[in-house]
Amino acid sequence: MREKIDLFLPCDDLQEARFTTIDLHEDKTVQHINLLVSADFAAQHPVPEGCTFIAVDRLESSNTVESIAENTDADYVLICTKNTDIQWGNLALERFLRVADDTGAVMVYSDHYTKVLDEEETAKFQASLGEDASELEKSLRVSKLEKHPVIDYQQGSLRDDFDFGSLWLIKAQALRDYVAQRDRQEYLYAGLYDLRLYLSRVGEIFHINEYLYTETERDNRKSGEKQFDYVNPRNREVQIEMEKACTQHLGKLGALIDTCYYRQPNFDEQDFEYEASVIIPVFNREKTIADAVLSAMSQKTNFKFNVIVVDNHSTDRTGEIVQKIADSPRLFLLQPTSKDLGIGGCWNLAISSEFCGKFAVQLDSDDLYSSTDTLQKIVDAFHQQKAAMIVGSYRMCNFDLQTLPPGLIDHKEWTEENGCNNALRINGLGAPRAFFTPLARQIPFPNTSYGEDYAMGLAFSRRYRIGRIYEELYLCRRWGGNSDAALSIEKVNANNLYKDRLRTMELKARQQMLLGKADIMEDSSISRFFNRQLEQWGEARHRYRDLKHVETRTLSEFVKLQWNPARMVSTGAKIDKKALSERPCFLCAANRPEEQMVQQIDDKFQLLVNPFPILPIHFTIPARKHQYQLIYKNYGEMHRFLSLHSDLMVFYNGPKCGASAPDHLHFQAGSSGLLPLQANWQRLSRNLTDIISLNDDEKIALVRDFIVPAFVIISKSEESDETLFRRLYKALPHRGDEKEPMMNIVAWRKCEEFITVVIPREKHRPDAYFAEGDAQVMVSPGALDMSGLIITPREEDFRKLTDEKATAILQECGISPEKVETIVNKLKAAKEAKAAVGASALYNNGKEPEVTVGIVSAQKVHFILNKPYLAKGEIVIGEQEVEFSEGGVLWNGNQYSSLTFHPQSSNASFSLSDVTIGVNFHWERKETQTFLGTLRFLVESDKILAINELPVEKYLESVISSEMSATSSLELLKAHAVISRSWLLAQMQHRREVAESGNNFFSFVKKEDMLIRWYDREDHTLFDVCADDHCQRYQGITKETSPHVAEAVRLTRGQVLLDGDEICDARFSKCCGGITEEFQYCWENTPKNYLTAVRDIALGVEDAKVMPDLTIEEEAEKWIRSNPPAFCNTTDKKILSQVLNDYDQETADFYRWKVTLTQEKLQQLIADKLKMDFGAILDLKAVERGKSGRISKLQIIGTEKTFTIGKELEIRRALSDSHLLSSAFVVDKQDEDEQGVPQRFELIGAGWGHGVGLCQIGAAMMGEEGYLYDADGVDLEAVKRIKLERHGRISEYLNDRPKAEYRAGRGVFQIPCDVALPCATQNELTEADAKALAASGCLIVAEGANMPCTPDAVALLQANGVLYVPGKAANAGGVATSGLEMSQNAIRCSWTFDEVDHRLQDIMRGIYEQIASAAEEYGMPDNFLAGANIAGFQKVAEAMLAQGVC
Repeated sequence: MREKIDLFLPCDDLQEARFTTIDLHEDKTVQHINLLVSADFAAQHPVPEGCTFIAVDRLESSNTVESIAENTDADYVLICTKNTDIQWGNLALERFLRVADDTGAVMVYSDHYTKVLDEEETAKFQASLGEDASELEKSLRVSKLEKHPVIDYQQGSLRDDFDFGSLWLIKAQALRDYVAQRDRQEYLYAGLYDLRLYLSRVGEIFHINEYLYTETERDNRKSGEKQFDYVNPRNREVQIEMEKACTQHLGKLGALIDTCYYRQPNFDEQDFEYEASVIIPVFNREKTIADAVLSAMSQKTNFKFNVIVVDNHSTDRTGEIVQKIADSPRLFLLQPTSKDLGIGGCWNLAISSEFCGKFAVQLDSDDLYSSTDTLQKIVDAFHQQKAAMIVGSYRMCNFDLQTLPPGLIDHKEWTEENGCNNALRINGLGAPRAFFTPLARQIPFPNTSYGEDYAMGLAFSRRYRIGRIYEELYLCRRWGGNSDAALSIEKVNANNLYKDRLRTMELKARQQMLLGKADIMEDSSISRFFNRQLEQWGEARHRYRDLKHVETRTLSEFVKLQWNPARMVSTGAKIDKKALSERPCFLCAANRPEEQMVQQIDDKFQLLVNPFPILPIHFTIPARKHQYQLIYKNYGEMHRFLSLHSDLMVFYNGPKCGASAPDHLHFQAGSSGLLPLQANWQRLSRNLTDIISLNDDEKIALVRDFIVPAFVIISKSEESDETLFRRLYKALPHRGDEKEPMMNIVAWRKCEEFITVVIPREKHRPDAYFAEGDAQVMVSPGALDMSGLIITPREEDFRKLTDEKATAILQECGISPEKVETIVNKLKAAKEAKAAVGASALYNNGKEPEVTVGIVSAQKVHFILNKPYLAKGEIVIGEQEVEFSEGGVLWNGNQYSSLTFHPQSSNASFSLSDVTIGVNFHWERKETQTFLGTLRFLVESDKILAINELPVEKYLESVISSEMSATSSLELLKAHAVISRSWLLAQMQHRREVAESGNNFFSFVKKEDMLIRWYDREDHTLFDVCADDHCQRYQGITKETSPHVAEAVRLTRGQVLLDGDEICDARFSKCCGGITEEFQYCWENTPKNYLTAVRDIALGVEDAKVMPDLTIEEEAEKWIRSNPPAFCNTTDKKILSQVLNDYDQETADFYRWKVTLTQEKLQQLIADKLKMDFGAILDLKAVERGKSGRISKLQIIGTEKTFTIGKELEIRRALSDSHLLSSAFVVDKQDEDEQGVPQRFELIGAGWGHGVGLCQIGAAMMGEEGYLYDADGVDLEAVKRIKLERHGRISEYLNDRPKAEYRAGRGVFQIPCDVALPCATQNELTEADAKALAASGCLIVAEGANMPCTPDAVALLQANGVLYVPGKAANAGGVATSGLEMSQNAIRCSWTFDEVDHRLQDIMRGIYEQIASAAEEYGMPDNFLAGANIAGFQKVAEAMLAQGVC
């Protein structure tokens, strides 16, 4: 042989090294002998002849592996992996080399002999020594030679302590390839482990079953101690590295489990009498079984549990002992009939029994639970951790419960993210182990007595979370009869070989799973439910067995027959009212067979196995409550079911369209892909005629080529699905005597598409059904029949039906082509009508729109569902967490592209943690906030976005409660409600228009020396508005909505501000600073004529007539530095506390304010915000100001750069860590240095916010003006002094008239009076006011404004005998005066005040006489409303006649 070996042997003893190498120098296979030593050893010892020292850090490190690769030029390297002396067998190296060459293996290892301590002979030797023996003699030990076979390496041999023996022969080229890997990791402890994992990937690791050498064993611990090294905390660093290497290996093998895709068990998928069962398999444990059983029986829980002992044919007193305890109703003793069961087989017997609880908990027959609450803790952990398996921690102890090494074994090496992968590297998972019983039934234990629990743990962890409890729950008692402590090498090898085989099987299973191959047994709660039902219900099981043998005939590609005698029950069912009333409803819970199991789907529907199947898997989905079969409001259940069970199809039979229980709402579901309609769908879908499309992917289309007319709904979301179905439903023909249009529905999923085929019907049953003799055909078509699978209970029908006859039957029951055309036309007409509705009609048909609000965006979102919500078909409540993972939303171990939580009641709410309010503002903070409505999670970039969806009016209640104090006046709150609603609907409308047009919206202008940017709705593409101040402050129900706010929203429901046909893009801010700003100075350059500059001051005040031009710098300077009167110019803390929320009150100086910035601070701000280096800042110059004095373009002048920024929010952000209060400021430069560089900049500013639209504080002050009640009569001169001279508040009237009363807010009409004159705003006198006036004896209410009384108030006043004079009459004086002015102009004459007043009085008397006379004439005396309407009509009619129109 030409191949050579380089040897690499660890050395810490030269004498031992010489012994090992003495025979190698003459060996022809050896090229070099290298001794691996520490640097200190190399410095202190001579190199043995014929050897080379190679200094290494640790034998197991990557550095050592690299050094070996660098120092070999042979074909193979032989590495000794232990510090031990080696005695070479006959031609051992040649044998190693030949096998490697013959097999082509990349690594070869062999059996060997081991020198071990002979304790018995050593004791004899020590006893033979005399008293004068030397210390050297006393230290001598006697050893013996033992065979040490090793086991074959397999793919699952992933343990880092796999026993290869000391010697590894490795192909040198494979070693060099390993070192050259680009992605190779460096390890201190796992270098050799990583090397052999690599070798296993690139070639074969071959075992020579021959004893080729002898090594000395230095670790004399027993096997029972060694096996726990991997959980010893002292080895934690080592284990972390080993886990890392193994994880990378599994990734390269395509077997790495990503826990993001874990499924979550549904603990309600089956009903159990017991919540938990303690399982104790036992064989010949008379010494320990009583202790174990009593330990289990003594558990204290808040749920029902039992103990199941499986006596596996014990031959001692075990069975007798258990029988004595078995008097307890909580204890069940099972004895298998088979005698070939291991522990795993006993477990399978226990969990499949009818006594087994929802959770099966392990207790070995010689062990104990640590306390009486162990079982409670385990079951609690299932629910808290949403795991399918729970593993606790145990303590090793003796029979006296004294701790034995290594003490508590808690497996803290387990991690949530990687524990399932690391489980393939370690030899155990811990104890006690507990399993979710339905899963344990589906994934049975292997019938062995070793490793059976480990196999289950591996299988569970493939798809489900394994929960951990790290506190002591369990006592593992070591004793002579059960000891693992000193196993023979043969037993250790047998155990390790089997566990490696388990790991190999699991690794391959994971590879198959990750390649997309389905399990041989479907892993789903619904399949487990189905299988368990058939196990428990013999009658149903027999019918499903018989179904496999029913005869079928294929008549054509679209028609198949099934001869199914069992379906005669349904086909022949009478469904008339009399028949239904006389039979108990078989879908109601009280009338179902005892054997029939139920699975809860949600709070409305249940799942049952259909005992009369048509399909291999066939379910019925009845409503919990007995209610009529109607689809319109329940169609969404089909979509939700398919969302959970995409491998099934679901169908619906209308009341007279195949439903054998039309009096009880239900659907059915079953095996998908068997119906001819489905089997041919790929071809049918190529020739659809689209009718309505929501977008490119979602539509209603006509199915043209099927045997019966049908429509298909293709959708991707539940909302779209329901929207399209409702449109189709309304277009279907509906006979007056039926509760709904006749139809069958079949729905299924294809990837992300939901496909629903709706088959309209004209007839319940064909004429042939009612014929006699040979002409009769017993076919009563339901959804499956209409989809091409015709069920014939009678053999004669099965034999005689032809394709032509079968097709005719189905077409007879379907609808005619003419009716199809009518449906299509109705759908198109409805679509056109909807498109014709103006964009502003968001309240279509009075239906309130829903708004989507972006609440929080984060990598991980924690939230609490305060009441039940539905998510992915599961009812959930309590604490939850979602996390961004791999581009999706991770929840409970499963990953979704989006995730929606649907409230199950109108008052259902959720609380989000760490919601940031005041983002980037000076009051920024995080709060836990609570919201009503739907919660949706989407992915935005690399974060999870939480979106709240709720009705607009509910949203507005929160906005106004968040923006304003609930103690604000009702009039202010009403104004705010209208403005907030207008702004919101304008944004929603605009967003839809942009989405439909596809036009991009640009919110910046950028040039070399300029950046003009504004911030508005274009930032939001996934939702309508955000929850923060950048849109409207929205805090859900965190701040309780007061009745006051709710009343303001209710009174203005649906009211918006309009500019022509367009909803006004209304705006508001805290404080305008004296003059409101115009839209174009803050946002797009598109002026809005309803958002113009106005003085924030009462009309009639002299200053109100003065409107300074603040676009002129000099005027702006003067205005900002002064303190002009304005509603928002107030420091009234009492009023502000009623208007502003808590953190808003932290801002005291808002009307005029001052900020000082040092040169250093200003440079830092500008550099951070604009990412530019200006050098020293020389000046800040206003290039452009708006009408309020706010700067919309600011030039920053520096020693290195001059640059212009805008608009107002960009300026506010650039000059503050958060935001300046506003951009209405002037700059004072101070402390200039020798170079003329200011060292301080003082910004003197005005206002708070952008200033456009409603000034909240100003409006609040207006709204808080209140009213005076002065029993002695109002002193008008005092009022003039307060309002016109001092610009004060009307409450100051009390300083002059102490006996008067000032009452804040509205409510003047609550004061008893004889005459009430509402003269202010529309709807100011409400029904409640009218009731108060009528009760107080008011005689007359005369309107002095345009419609100041609400219609309800008018009706109540008239009903209570109060004389009501409408504004069209009583308030006609203004129009009359205008007429008098026109008359004066026409005759070029000017009348005196007295003359005008005299003429006006004549006009008003005339109006009174006309309306009183008209009311009297038409039989309605004193009804001045009717009189005004009649008189007005008569006047118009007379004018038209006079003009000759009629």
